[in-house]
Amino acid sequence: MNVLRHTVYKPVRSCVGNALGSRRLDPLAAVMGLMSTFLVSGLMHELIFYYITRATPTWEVTLFFVLHGACLAVEFGMKRLSTGKFRLHWAVSGPLTVGFVVATAMWLFFPPVVRPGIDVKVIEEFKIFIDSMKRIL
Repeated sequence: MNVLRHTVYKPVRSCVGNALGSRRLDPLAAVMGLMSTFLVSGLMHELIFYYITRATPTWEVTLFFVLHGACLAVEFGMKRLSTGKFRLHWAVSGPLTVGFVVATAMWLFFPPVVRPGIDVKVIEEFKIFIDSMKRIL
């Protein structure tokens, strides 16, 4: 879980922070580190999807992660501006977050797997596995 923090986020934040040279611009360095981390994560997932599906990348998976990184950056900015005056109750923010993740996953994350029919192949292989286990037991 910490791999991208140590290999992408911290180095990018440090480099951008040093280049900007101002503690006042530290939030900008943090956002650059955050966005770089989500971009790298999206590219890594895109590569995994390519190896699984062997289909030409559509970049939907990368967009999914970049979109989530951008929304997280906006959330951090809004929290910083509100200085703790406004905060949604967990009973509201939790379902909103889950709903957002599910909606964007249905839009961007799952189509590259469903489009080439990988989901059907996995289900068929799982049925074969279950049948073989029934024969053994």
